[in-house]
Formats: sequence, C-alpha cells, structure tokens
Amino acid sequence: MKYGKAFILTFFIFLIVFSIQGCNKINKPKKKFDTKPVSIKQFDTPPGADISISAEMGGENFSGEGWETKKDYNIPGDKNAVKGGSLVMSLSEFPVTLRSEGKDANNSFWELTNDLLYESLLRIDPVTMNYTPGIASHWKISDDKTTFKFRINPNARWADGKPVTSDDVIATWKLLTDPGILMPYANTLWNSYEKPVAESKYIISVKSKEKDWRLFFYYSQSLRILPAHYISNISGKEYLDKFQFEFIPGSGPYIVSKEEIKKGESITVRRRSDYWAEKERFNTGINNFDLIRFDVIQDESLELEKFKKGDLDVIWVRKTLTWEEKLNTEEVKRGLIQKIKVFNEYPGGISGICLNSRKYPFDDIRIRKAFGYLYNREKFNEKLFFNAYVPIFSYFSGTIYENKDNPKSGFNIDSAKILLSEAGWKDKNSDGYLIKDGKYLEIDLPFLKGMDRYFTIYQEDLKKAGIKLNLRESDYNTVFKMGNELNFKALPINWTGTFIPNPESYLGSENADSSNTLNWSGIKDKRIDELCNSFKISFDQIERIKILKEIDYIACNYFGYVFGWYSPYQRIAFQNKFGYPKGIISRIGGYGTIINLWYNDPEKFAEYDAAITNKNKILPFDNVENKYWLEKKAEDSNKY
Repeated sequence: MKYGKAFILTFFIFLIVFSIQGCNKINKPKKKFDTKPVSIKQFDTPPGADISISAEMGGENFSGEGWETKKDYNIPGDKNAVKGGSLVMSLSEFPVTLRSEGKDANNSFWELTNDLLYESLLRIDPVTMNYTPGIASHWKISDDKTTFKFRINPNARWADGKPVTSDDVIATWKLLTDPGILMPYANTLWNSYEKPVAESKYIISVKSKEKDWRLFFYYSQSLRILPAHYISNISGKEYLDKFQFEFIPGSGPYIVSKEEIKKGESITVRRRSDYWAEKERFNTGINNFDLIRFDVIQDESLELEKFKKGDLDVIWVRKTLTWEEKLNTEEVKRGLIQKIKVFNEYPGGISGICLNSRKYPFDDIRIRKAFGYLYNREKFNEKLFFNAYVPIFSYFSGTIYENKDNPKSGFNIDSAKILLSEAGWKDKNSDGYLIKDGKYLEIDLPFLKGMDRYFTIYQEDLKKAGIKLNLRESDYNTVFKMGNELNFKALPINWTGTFIPNPESYLGSENADSSNTLNWSGIKDKRIDELCNSFKISFDQIERIKILKEIDYIACNYFGYVFGWYSPYQRIAFQNKFGYPKGIISRIGGYGTIINLWYNDPEKFAEYDAAITNKNKILPFDNVENKYWLEKKAEDSNKY
C-alpha cells in the first residue's frame, strides 16, 4: 500500500518452541505475533465538524429535524468482548488483485475483509434488519422515494487522518461508473443513479432513475466509500493499474501494509489504533483482533491437517464426510477443538433440476409434478450425505420470506404414476418404458462430475415409473450455456441465495422467453408480475415480506423445479480459545463474519494453553448446534 511519506511500523515475530508429538496433535503455537494496534496517520485533523459549515448544512449542532437516525439499535457483537490477540485462517487462493473494485475484485479475500478496511454510509441492525448509522449519522428519503440524502458524521476520518466528506462519495460513484474499471455489472448498477450532489461538505444527495427501494439499500450498504484524494484525479484504467497490488487506506478499523503482503502465501491485516468510530455504538464488541492473517492453502486436506496441528485457528467445513469422520478426533473429544453447526438466515438458494416448461413434455404441469415425486431426496440424504441436509420447498429457503404453505411433495411412485396416466402416458413397451403416439417418455439430463451418485438412483426410480433418463456428463460452462440459451429440457442447477431477493429476474414473465436471463424454467404468471412491481416500490419491510411469501407460493405451485436440498447451517471448527456473541455469526452472514464478531477470551485461552500440554485436561465446550438466530426468526414469523 502506498502511503506517501507515512511512517510504516514493522513487526518482529517471536518464536516459542513447544511441540507435541503426533501428526494430528495440536501443537502449541510456534509464533507469537506482535499485535499492537498501528497508525499511519499523516494529517492530525481535530475531531468534530468544520467550523465554517453551518448546523443546517450538517455541521456542529446539526438538529436532524426531518431526517432519520437510530440511537437504540441492537449491537452485533458481545459487549464483553476483549480487544487484542490474533486470528489465523485460510484462503483457498491468493487474490488476483488487491483492489476492492474493478476487474477481478470479486474474490474470496474481499468477501471476508471489505468491511474491515472500507465502510458504507449506513449499517444494518443485526436483529431488526433496519438501517442504522455508519459513516452517515442521518439519512432522508424523499416523498416520491427517488431522492436520498445522507449527512456524513463530521468525526469520520480516513486512516491517514483526513476527514471523510461528500467529495469522497462522489469520487467513489464516479469510479464505479467508469467503464475503464472493466466491471460491467457495477457500471450498470451505479448508473441507476444520477451523479451525486454535494449540498455541503457533509450532506450528499443522490437521485435514482427509477422508483425501487433496493436502490436506497444498495447506495447505503453496498457503496464502500474510497478517499477522493487517492482516486478523484485518475481514470478507471489508471486505477486498475496503480492499485493492482496496493491497498488504498480506508476509513475502516483495519489497514494492510505492503510489507505484510506475501504474494501467493499470506496477507496480514492489522487493527488501527486511531479508528474514528472506536467508541461509536455500532462498534461495540466487534473488530476485536489486533491482527488477522490469511494463509493461502489451496488443498482442503492440507488445510485440515494444518488446522489439526493448530496452525489455523478456524475452518469452514464444506464436506459432510470431513465433519462426521475426519474431525472425530481425540482433540475434539477433549474440547481443544470445538465443532459447531450454526443455524442462521444465510440465504439457502435453489438447488435441484430445472424443468423447461416451454418444451415437451414439461409443458404439462402433471409431468413436472411427476418428476418431482420420483426424486428421492430422503434416500440421497440418508445414504450419501449423513442426513446433513434439508429438502427445499421454497425459492427463499431458510429466510423470513419462505412460505410455509408451499406444497410439500416427497417421494411417491404411485402419485407419479397417477399423474403420468392422467397426462396420457398409460402404455409401456417391452422394455417397460411409457409410450404415447409412438414416442417414448425419454429425457436427457446433463450433469457435473459427482452428481452421478444420486442421479443414477433417480434414473432407476424414473425407470420404475416408465421414464427413460439418459445421463450425460458435462462441465459447468456447457451446462450454464445451455441454460442461458434455453437449449435444454432438464438441467441441474445450484443458484446462490441473496440477501436482497430479485424475483423478477428468475420469475418475471418478461424474462421467460429471453436468453441470458435467469428464468430458465419459463414461468409466466400475471399475479407474480404484479407482485414483483409492488415489491420494487414498497419501502416497508413487513409489506415486502408478505409480497415475497405470496410470490413464493404461486411459483412453487408452478413446479418449474424439481427441488433439491440445502444446508440450513454452517459448519465451523475452531481452536477452543475464542469468545463470541450468542449467535456465533451474524444473522444473514457466512462463517466469515467471525472476523468481525469473535475475540480472544483470556480465560479460555489460558485453559486451552494448559490443555495442550496436559493430555488429561478436558475443556468445557458449547453445544454442537447453535440455533439462536432460528429463535429470532420464529419470533419475527409471528409478526407477519
């Protein structure tokens, strides 16, 4: 990272020589990091507002009359959290770029760390999901819901000490709309707004080009503000080149220095000693580690072994086999390693088989329903997945938007046969396959390597009902191309869930017959279209939940997908020395939110340290399942 003449602190690593024999035994940490918070401040700007800015224009004594703000919001962290110490975790690959924006910036490192270095105008209450202050202390939405205003907190400072101002917001928007950053979808999103206007040093206004509540959300939450004094005088192309492997200092609680970027090996992030929002309510109990190091480990087996040895503090366990068998170790039984399944509202997405309702035979809803009855998810789960997964019955699995009245059809050959007969498929040939008008009921199904484990079972069950399924091994790019071009009858899918649903993209009629959209199944329904329009213009959260539940019910009764399964929890294994809030991770986030929420617990750390050398010592540990957020979800469900 380039800081001009900034004084860069360098850190020495002290070795501690302890070891325990056995390749799967936890070793006492070989390295102790110097974890003292650091500063790169160059400009000693005093706290508070510029005295030349009037209260009316957002300066000192700003009343906030007619504006919104929150003071009594819920905090995401543990109020008893202790600052200090380190956290070491892995990355599956070294990032292609260290820029936060532009080409190749959408990588796993930035998914984990974006909030650490850069901040958005507003934040979200972890319980109510309402807006709360961030860089902006106040906000306002016009009566016609198209103009948004934000009052920047006059105390907000960049890591180098300069104040955060309206000019920074404008410069960030300008960069994101520059085609030179080679990120078309970002250009499209941020061009949904007119150029922001600086009404004063602290008040910024922006007008959206259409009425859509999500545009306020994106502007307040997804726009990570960058300093104008770094980016305002360069083009998008120049930005790509200049900051390819350098960090721009942000306003967030952490920084990264050049000296601690080891290309292909690791990246170290350090906590700032002079973070402007250290005492703000929203920072209570979060951003606790003085040092976070990301080690690049591409092989899952190597990652697991390093974790068992204590070289990594925490891992996200992707495979059921690893969770059930490879982590069934003495260290787990003694409590040195803790395993927890965390249930929250991380969007489950959609998996299963997409049926093309535009093409024969899936233009008949009875055939679509019959194919669903023959998909034995319960058997797959039991025989192949240790009963680790939950069947999908919704387009919004695991979220508050899921409609509990959706059809719950399970495996039933008899029900499938009845539907097939009603559709005219009554006769069979000598091979046992259904035939009608001289045609076999025969379907090709492309699949990706590994899916054959359960698709061969599906093939056998379809044959019992008289349907011939031809399995064709393929690759991801080919399958995706077939779906985009609508050139298929049945395709395996696994759509990632999103916190902010966009139902018109995969359920709207206007996308039903167009290539390169997500409505692969071809759903067309006038009521869904009406509801999608209502969803866009509703700024009321409870109303939006009701709208999506109705959309969910209608769409599920269309049977455009043979639904698969999802994991309603995230499997996390860690060295048992950390403290954390009741929900372990955030309500809607992934396992990466531990970076913000966890902390080194001095008592646990001492016990953990002692247990490494004393094999007879057993550590207390939490329940293997944490359902705190499910209880909150149930409370909310009673409101809607």
